Amino acid sequence: DNRLSSSPFGASMRGATVEFAFDVGAGASALPGFVVPQGSVVLAVTGLVVTAIAGTLSDWSLGVDTSDTRYGSGLGIGTGSWVRGLTGQPQAYYGNTQLKLTANGGDFSGGTVRLAVHLLRFDLPRA
Repeated sequence: DNRLSSSPFGASMRGATVEFAFDVGAGASALPGFVVPQGSVVLAVTGLVVTAIAGTLSDWSLGVDTSDTRYGSGLGIGTGSWVRGLTGQPQAYYGNTQLKLTANGGDFSGGTVRLAVHLLRFDLPRA
């Protein structure tokens, strides 16, 4: 159980870190398939390039559809490059939201990135 706090009637705040590896495909952008659940607050997204990112790009950005660079820009493509995208203010997501990788200066053609989304969830109280 990852409860950070709870009330007598079951309302609680839970912390979670969701980690996954993503094989980057060909194209100008890539959607890793992970969806930030609605009703979550994301504190940060961290990551590591596990296998060098290939393609014609110079670097890449990490964000969401409404902000390509929310969690980082100018990110390295070599194995061992990393991202620590802190949210300047708590970022609430009111609908399911997918992360997005964007190639800068060209296109992706391969590579593997391990990402971790650090978030808070909020449970309602019982009747």
